[in-house]
Amino acid sequence: MRRWSLLVLALLLGVGGYLLLRPKGTPRAQEVPEVYTVARGEVRVVVAGSGQLQPWRTLEVRPEVQGILLSVVEEGKAVKAGEVLAELDPDPFRRAWESARADLQRAEASLANARAQGESSLASLQAGVKNAEVAYANAQASLETARRNLEATRLLYQAGGTSRQALWDAETAYANAQRALENARASLEAQREALRLRQAQLQEDLRAQEAALSQARLALAEAQANLEKTRVRAPFAGVVLSVSANPGAQVGPGTPLLTLGNLSAYALVLEVDETEIARVRVGQRVDVTLEGLPGETFQGRVEAISPQGQVVNNIPVFKVTVRLPYDPRLRPGMSADGEIVVEEARSVLVIPKRAVERVRGRAYVNVLLPDGSTDTVRVVLGPEDARMVAVLEGLKEGDQVVLPKAGGASQTPRTPSSPSPVPLPGFGR
Repeated sequence: MRRWSLLVLALLLGVGGYLLLRPKGTPRAQEVPEVYTVARGEVRVVVAGSGQLQPWRTLEVRPEVQGILLSVVEEGKAVKAGEVLAELDPDPFRRAWESARADLQRAEASLANARAQGESSLASLQAGVKNAEVAYANAQASLETARRNLEATRLLYQAGGTSRQALWDAETAYANAQRALENARASLEAQREALRLRQAQLQEDLRAQEAALSQARLALAEAQANLEKTRVRAPFAGVVLSVSANPGAQVGPGTPLLTLGNLSAYALVLEVDETEIARVRVGQRVDVTLEGLPGETFQGRVEAISPQGQVVNNIPVFKVTVRLPYDPRLRPGMSADGEIVVEEARSVLVIPKRAVERVRGRAYVNVLLPDGSTDTVRVVLGPEDARMVAVLEGLKEGDQVVLPKAGGASQTPRTPSSPSPVPLPGFGR
């Protein structure tokens, strides 16, 4: 019996020792939630696009006259406004100018000669008119004398103081004086008519000569202009982007000589989808990055928006022209990405978008309390970009919002009256 008692006692001691000395399990680690401390920042809402840099203005330069090209500037040369870009053979145009000048001199001489001859003929006719006027006045005086003589002779004849022959002579003299007056009047009118006709003819001749002179002057001016056009000048300051004609070639108004670009600014044309074009406005800031200048950001402005869309890959897009200021590092043809800042909020409270849970049009976040528990808070949101969102109401700077696990399912927000404890002693704001 004692032996069984000892055996039971040994067994109990062994079990107790095992329980006392067995390895103890590691306590289960508590998960620490990821939190974000609310702070002030900025949110940029952008419309993105890409394209290639272009000169702000390009012009295909062509000659205005037909001729043989003698010289043209080299590609890449910077030129000033008015500088000679190309020159055509001026000899044919110089000969045309000399011929036009000779024609003008002949027209001037012809007009001067017509004017001199006209003035001489007018002077002669005017003298004839004066003579006719004198003859007419004399005829009037002779008629008056004959009339008085006739009246006196009639009185004498009636008184018997003169013969019938004397009366007939007086009557004949009066009739002759009347005919002489009529002839003088006719001659005067003929002289005056001749003067009037010559004056009219001279005026017409002089107008024709003056018209010929004006035409000769225009021809000379045109010849002068064409001679000057043999030197093709830059209409604005820029850089010769390309040359498309060689010396010795026959060129004309339809022949491109070179392409001139104005590099005082650059243009970047972005294609914007129809769903975003309504938010784009002229004057908005555009942040531009280039593959050739990594790490650099250039600021431009929206200069123009195409009024009509174009279908690209079955999607209606609108072209937005961005103006970039001059920078010596920029080159036409560089690939560029542009972000049109359509909305921007600075110095506002921001949180990650993934911290927000949306239910029935309302937004909520889980806020970590000082005792380690969380509280669901309704917030009013502002602008948002691809990662962050502005908080207008509901949070204050320094609050800590709980971020859900990456890839985890969103949880239904709890009401502010039902805080959920988090077993993290001493984990506060």
